[in-house]
Amino acid sequence: MKKPELNITPFVDIMLVLLAILMVSVTVSTYQEKTVNLPEGSKTTPAAKKPTITITIKKDGSVIVNKEQIPMKNFLEEFNLKYGNFNKNSLVYIAADKNIKYQTFMKVYSAVVKLGFTQIGLLTK
Repeated sequence: MKKPELNITPFVDIMLVLLAILMVSVTVSTYQEKTVNLPEGSKTTPAAKKPTITITIKKDGSVIVNKEQIPMKNFLEEFNLKYGNFNKNSLVYIAADKNIKYQTFMKVYSAVVKLGFTQIGLLTK
């Protein structure tokens, strides 16, 4: 007596075709949600932008703070007089020439930190 053979190839072919049809039909159908009628919120003014301080240290060692030159030899005192009353959460950006001495940069940076500014960013290209 001959043993019966089980051939599942036609079954797999039919399942693959059904799977392809299912995948195409699911991606074509779109889900529509009922429109939601939202309540009105309070009308507020947009948040005020924080004032920023931009410090530029040039190649020759001169320091410009918000388009105003400050002498380097007494930078801490001058910076404190002009910007000491600013909000300490103000953004402070330091843009330094890549050829300046590290000591020059650290003098400016430490002055800003000593005055209590916490959000200091270093600008790069």
